[in-house]
Amino acid sequence: MNIAAYVKNHANHNGNKIAIIHSNTKYTYKKIWSLIEGVCEILISKGVAKGDRVGLSMKDHPLHLIAHFSVAAIGGVIVPIDHRWTDKEKQNTSITFKIKLIITDQESPKNIESITLKESDISEKTSSSHHIDLDYDKELLISLSSGTTGKPKGAILSHDNLYQRFESQWRSIGFNRNDYFALLTPLFFGAGRSFAMSMLVVGGTVEIAPPPLKPEEIIQILKKKYISATFLPPTLLRRLIPFSLSSKPMFSQLQYLIYSGEPLHSEEVLECLNKISSNLTGYYASSEGGGISLIKPKELREFSNTVGSPIHQTEIKIVDDTDSIVGENVIGKLKYRGPGVATKFIDDKGNESSTNKDGGWFAPGDLAMMLPSGHIELIGRGDDVIIRGGINIYPNEIESILSKANEIKEVVVVGHKDRKFGETIIAFVETTNDFDPKKVLDYCKEHLAPYKIPEKFIKMDSLPKKESGKIDKKQLRQSLISS
Repeated sequence: MNIAAYVKNHANHNGNKIAIIHSNTKYTYKKIWSLIEGVCEILISKGVAKGDRVGLSMKDHPLHLIAHFSVAAIGGVIVPIDHRWTDKEKQNTSITFKIKLIITDQESPKNIESITLKESDISEKTSSSHHIDLDYDKELLISLSSGTTGKPKGAILSHDNLYQRFESQWRSIGFNRNDYFALLTPLFFGAGRSFAMSMLVVGGTVEIAPPPLKPEEIIQILKKKYISATFLPPTLLRRLIPFSLSSKPMFSQLQYLIYSGEPLHSEEVLECLNKISSNLTGYYASSEGGGISLIKPKELREFSNTVGSPIHQTEIKIVDDTDSIVGENVIGKLKYRGPGVATKFIDDKGNESSTNKDGGWFAPGDLAMMLPSGHIELIGRGDDVIIRGGINIYPNEIESILSKANEIKEVVVVGHKDRKFGETIIAFVETTNDFDPKKVLDYCKEHLAPYKIPEKFIKMDSLPKKESGKIDKKQLRQSLISS
């Protein structure tokens, strides 16, 4: 079924319930359905039909979230586009993914078919529901990730793919219609978009707080008594830790504080549990397949080095180079399958392909091992492995050790070509003022095998970050080549 049908159902049966809060303005389900229909009318008047791809390039506000359901309602396909991209980047994405029209809230991009929408343009408009096919459930969203060239590539998701992802969140995390979810990350990014849409489909409430946000602003929002759930990437969690001045967690009322996007090291997990929220929940996912595994608060203290166990309706296996399943505590390639996994993809040149050949199994590119407890420990990205003198070295292990050193605030480890060993180990570090390389080296000798100790420590004021908040390893590797 078309996911917009669920929002319409809430509007019909619980229309006065608050669906969205933004800057102290409250939108009921009846109101947002009226806006959804209004945007549908505008899209149809511009010639958008079933199967057409519509780019959403907007800042973070209610109309952006609402537009997702409008495109869905008329059978269109959503293509997320970061509003901060240049016109050239938007134009390239439009060509690659054959976008019919881009919706923006700013000046229209040059040489691209687009419309600029403001809420005042549609607040009084209504459309007849015969334009909206709520039984249509084919392609819905192209979930973007970076290709090998740095240009976007995408997984094509159907209405059912997305609904199954939402249901796994409801069943595995526990989201329900009584929740108030604080959206603190951009709608352009997969996690924030997925959780926000999921909350409206289940009948809950989303409070939108447009990023970027300072730690003090995040704290102010999450201190609101009615906020029950939110998502924060590890980068933002780390920024909050110094603001904890009590022996108790800062956000006692939060039922779900979800982190995802990159791992937290074990000691960081424990700090977040003690200082930020005792209901910290780890959610391991990919843009191509949605949720993979989950670790709940009651397990985190014992298994803080893992990403938990498979979520609802998802299977996971760890395989070797011959695609045979490996035993417990053996490192291999992680694969998973489930109803939320995409079956069609578009590469960064616009070519479509299918993954049905492998029985629905998808490999996100991570190395992992299955523990006897059934929990999954991530070792790192397959392309991050450093091969030094024929030995596989996993940066995540070294980063985990170095992050415990008092002098180091943040660290990333990469490999660099070396004539003698094939690759050598380089550690980029963001440090405190009393950083002493000799002390850190002595610390490494105490905790790491000699061949795992970095050959070089490069001190930086701050590590470069991608728009998603993840450390940009590609930029760091490039800096080594350039030097």
